[in-house]
Amino acid sequence: MDTKEKFKDFVKKNPVLLNHVQNGKMTWQKFYELYDMYGEESSIWDEFKKNNKNNPTLNDLINMAKNIDMNKFQDGVNSLSKAVGLFSDLFAGKNNSNEYTPRAIY
Repeated sequence: MDTKEKFKDFVKKNPVLLNHVQNGKMTWQKFYELYDMYGEESSIWDEFKKNNKNNPTLNDLINMAKNIDMNKFQDGVNSLSKAVGLFSDLFAGKNNSNEYTPRAIY
């Protein structure tokens, strides 16, 4: 297997590299040169793998969940619920006639 094919396999195993290319921070040519010089087991790749902010890992998600203040979260949910209820009442009032219509007496 030639170096290009090995590099393609390496990129498939590490899709985080695509984010660096899309953000304009790196090019495929630079990545290939690094791969050719250092190989895929080098610690140079750690920098690119850990700076992946677009695709958080499970550990990142767990750490974010640990840092959530549940009181503030609950306050936000309550505020959102009140706002949805207010809009619902406003629109329901315009679409549905809530006027009382008496029934005929026989």
